[in-house]
Amino acid sequence: MHADSLIKQTLEIWMTRFVNGGIHYYDLMTATRRMHSWDDWGPEWTRMAAMHESLAEEAWEQGRRVSAVQAYHTAARYYHMAYFIFTRDPEVHDKGLRKMLECYDRILPYLEPRVEKVTIPFEDTHFVGLFSRPNSAQPPPVVILIPGLDSTKETRHEGRRGMLRRGMAALSIDGPGQGETSLRLKIRPDYERVIGAAIDYLEGRGDVDASRVGLLGSSLGGYYAPRAAAFEKRVKACVGNCGPYDWAECFEGLPTVTREAYQHYSGAGNMDESFELARSMTLKGAAEHIACPLLVLHGKRDPLIPWEQGQRIVEEASGPKEFVLFEEGGHSMSNIPYKSGPLASDWLAGQLGGVIV
Repeated sequence: MHADSLIKQTLEIWMTRFVNGGIHYYDLMTATRRMHSWDDWGPEWTRMAAMHESLAEEAWEQGRRVSAVQAYHTAARYYHMAYFIFTRDPEVHDKGLRKMLECYDRILPYLEPRVEKVTIPFEDTHFVGLFSRPNSAQPPPVVILIPGLDSTKETRHEGRRGMLRRGMAALSIDGPGQGETSLRLKIRPDYERVIGAAIDYLEGRGDVDASRVGLLGSSLGGYYAPRAAAFEKRVKACVGNCGPYDWAECFEGLPTVTREAYQHYSGAGNMDESFELARSMTLKGAAEHIACPLLVLHGKRDPLIPWEQGQRIVEEASGPKEFVLFEEGGHSMSNIPYKSGPLASDWLAGQLGGVIV
């Protein structure tokens, strides 16, 4: 697939995620063909993103708003490609993140279904989220969408349509070490503090039912969601998708670029320090406190997080629980979203009082 081992591994693991997430196959092949080594990943995706941004600017100047919004959206996705697991060059990484935000924020007023960017107070600072609600006379339940190590509120909020059609609002967040918030806060294991702040915010909105809040986290978010459900008792239902029970147990088997990304987003000084920080991210002694309904999905072919990790979360949870293993599933089920996505959305609608359509 590619002569460089890191590029080859990245494509083998995340190809379906890229294509299903709005990265055009032709652009993917063109960009990677121009790369000689992993050091070219960030610069080449920045170059490809800039091309789509120029198409957006041209359309905008000509008054072609629909085309401009589409092109800015593509540019945002490509700038995300430039930085999300490319951390070796801080300047390239920082530019990719900031340009992704710039392109996405520019089109926020034009997105359908409607998206509102919100600021959520957190300890002595804040984090940021994207919020959408269905057209309903009564305050709807809310699903908080939680990114993993390398996804963001922007990528997670693409799933809002499934929630809205089932009568549920969607709040996608960038917690510590994630997306926009990573510019100020590093990864921390006690994600219940983050979810607690998010529910505090929802309780103050008035247009949602904050007594019916569910969580949906994928990849490392599949650790954050069960962890939060264990200790934040206002959570009424939780879905984890391919998350680890113990991050340190998975650490040595992770791709080099993933371990480098964790080092960056955790603020570790070196890989040994990264591993020590990873040791704090475990559900040992926590999973047993999950009393709300829990659904854990996992792919048997997940190359990052062994499926047995998800099984352990369910085995130790104390409330109603279900473990669904997809024989053909890869990481986060990005190869079979047509199976995992509807299952998670329908289950959450059933638990929170949404509408199963």
